[in-house]
Amino acid sequence: MTTTSNILQGRHELYREETVQKVLVAAEQLGYRPNLLARGLAKQTTHTVGLVLEPHHSRITRNDYALPILEGATEFLTQQDYDIKIITLVNEHPKYLWCRIESAAIDGALLLAPVMESPLLEWNQHLSIPVVSVGSTLPPDYGIPYVDIDNERAMRMLVEWILAQGHRQIGFVKGHPLHWSAYQRERTFRQVLAEHNIHPREEWVVQGNYTAESGRRAAQQILACNKLPTVVICANDGSAVGFIQQLTELRIRVPEDISVAGFDDEPLLHPIAPNLTTVRHDKVQVGYLASQMLFQQIVNETNSVASTLIEGSLVVRSSVANLRGGQRRPNYSQLKEVQR
Repeated sequence: MTTTSNILQGRHELYREETVQKVLVAAEQLGYRPNLLARGLAKQTTHTVGLVLEPHHSRITRNDYALPILEGATEFLTQQDYDIKIITLVNEHPKYLWCRIESAAIDGALLLAPVMESPLLEWNQHLSIPVVSVGSTLPPDYGIPYVDIDNERAMRMLVEWILAQGHRQIGFVKGHPLHWSAYQRERTFRQVLAEHNIHPREEWVVQGNYTAESGRRAAQQILACNKLPTVVICANDGSAVGFIQQLTELRIRVPEDISVAGFDDEPLLHPIAPNLTTVRHDKVQVGYLASQMLFQQIVNETNSVASTLIEGSLVVRSSVANLRGGQRRPNYSQLKEVQR
């Protein structure tokens, strides 16, 4: 039995070639397939990883962040003979939440972009199985390793490039108020401007929530100001698309009248805003690396793993005017007349 088991698990170097071939031929004739469940029970593993979704992420098919993360995670985990179980938390009451996860029979968990004040951030107080945060750069106090884009470095790159185009009157549409990424992107936006002795007008810094509709509302709010910015940076492409749609409906040109930049380079939005200058964010890679990190914890039986930030890249298209290149600045009185 030991000889057969070792050979079927690939330990051919322990035996003569003749013995290896006898076992492999017999297995093929008998139609043998490895029983991962039985193997898992023997090793007290399930060969399953959970992708944990909080209520605001539960509609995974409509979530432009969750789908590429799932694609990257699947790409890595299938190579390890691991399955993914999607765990949707419709009730965040602590008693329900922890029981729901414990009963899922998983070897580890990927937390999809847990938000500020999420009960999932108390993971290490309730569960001992490995965990990795995907898409939320968490403070070290939580003790949860993460894989995410380097939001601060990427936003710095975008703002400094916009400054290099001659823009000094800059608006900003914030992300979702509970998302760590939104906080990091806004903070960096303000830091870079302060380093250049530029103080943004607070009436041009508008709350959004990463949706096109919030971008539309932000455009309406900024356009109602007495003075307008020359460029508006949106915390993600979704809000940038909504912002541009609102401008287009009012016959305000991008970038001739107002420039607009986004963040994420979301492929699903390319047909709607093909000229959007933005930051490319490889979400598939984030999902892949997060699964790899989680797998290492499972195999090594440790929760001590260094976090990973991946770099974004600037994608320059034509939605931001170069004011240093002689581009005519917008006539605000004309824009106000168009709105009326």
